[in-house]
Amino acid sequence: MRWIIPLAVLLVVILGVVAFLLMSLPPSAGGTTSPTPTSTPQSPATTPKPTTTTQSPTTTTTTATATQTAQPTYKWQLIGMYIASEDKVTTGNIPTQKPPSGYLTPVIVNATPTEAATVVEIGVLQPLSGRLASLGELSAAAAQLAEQDVNRYLSSINAPFRVRVVVADTAADPTKALDQMKALHSRGVKFYIVRTSGEVRAMKSYADENKLLTISVSSTAPALAIPGDYIFRLPPDDTKQVRAISKIIQDSGVKAVVAIWRNDDWGNGLVRGLENISRTRGFEVIRAASYDPQKGEFSTEVGVLARLVKDAIGKYGADKVAVVAFGFAELQTIFLTAKNYPELRSVKWFGADGSTGLSELLVPDAAEFAVSVGGFVSPKFAPARSPYYERVRSYILEKYKREPDSYAYNAYDAVWLITYSILKAGSADSEAVWRVFPQVAANYFGASGYTKLNEAGDRDSADYEIWAIVKG
Repeated sequence: MRWIIPLAVLLVVILGVVAFLLMSLPPSAGGTTSPTPTSTPQSPATTPKPTTTTQSPTTTTTTATATQTAQPTYKWQLIGMYIASEDKVTTGNIPTQKPPSGYLTPVIVNATPTEAATVVEIGVLQPLSGRLASLGELSAAAAQLAEQDVNRYLSSINAPFRVRVVVADTAADPTKALDQMKALHSRGVKFYIVRTSGEVRAMKSYADENKLLTISVSSTAPALAIPGDYIFRLPPDDTKQVRAISKIIQDSGVKAVVAIWRNDDWGNGLVRGLENISRTRGFEVIRAASYDPQKGEFSTEVGVLARLVKDAIGKYGADKVAVVAFGFAELQTIFLTAKNYPELRSVKWFGADGSTGLSELLVPDAAEFAVSVGGFVSPKFAPARSPYYERVRSYILEKYKREPDSYAYNAYDAVWLITYSILKAGSADSEAVWRVFPQVAANYFGASGYTKLNEAGDRDSADYEIWAIVKG
């Protein structure tokens, strides 16, 4: 009987076979089995995520679908010009200019650069990291292009010196900028090309005490317009820029402007200047909040801005109210916070040169907000169109695949101005160069145009380009 399988064991075997066969059958159309994944999975970079869009008190959730809609792209677009001599905003093509006979210009020669016994180093202190890195790298690149062009020219005339650009990162931090200046000065560097008003403020005393000729490509704070110092500034100061900003606002029909701005020389100067000119332009300026640019979030300041904008809308109507936001790349965070306030999305926003052209504001969520509030229309010092302008522009476009900001042209010209001043002085002594620098600048036309300086050592006058963020 040992070959006879007990009945209980036989039943277990039968039930196991049946269960196996049932599991092998395909699921029915009405089953609850999970669907089989698609044969071509999307990569993490392209897989759409569920998004929540608030359109009204009712919240609608849109789930991901198999086909993703491409995210829109954004860009800065030149939309007009402010013509200072006529105090008007215009659109259309910008004419090419030619310098008068006898003016110094960049000299582009196809010569092989040779060595010289003397090398004059120029410290190019620009933000290569942090909130202005996308602009600082362009100015550094323009200065390096100028080094190549200058040394070919100096070789062609058998000049006794060559120039060398030494680039250092400031991260737009005034303390770090001063440290970089001191470090380069310790190795004998007497000439500097620097950037922001905050950095100039930090470096000014040290530059004056040590006779370090310092050229800023973008500092515009009126408080730094000081005659007789060792600081020269290639853009005009902001008393000129506020005329452009106020004219843009006036032409938009706005009656009240609510301001949020960086608490530094540049931001404070712009707000004061706008207040001073606003009455003649027919609108009032309401101060909402200044902020510490080193902060990482600005919810308190944006909350105050929203409250005052709401009050102004109640008085004038949304179409007669605007926001001016004077900042740098931290405006990305401010935009992302402001988009949560309906009142801030219902009015126009305007900016200034510190943020015009920043790639940080083209991040989709921030750029979408900018487009919804009129494009964040902003002015920037306008370099004159010329073959020298085109040389710098083509170089930057090829190297970085984006338009250079206006101040990159100033960086290119700064290297040439230092070079021509050394040639005129007959010496690389910084005090001798400082004495002749204004004369050279008054008779020079370069990538940025005419560089004549006023009594404070700042560019005497200029027009302004008008830019806006648009969908690409």
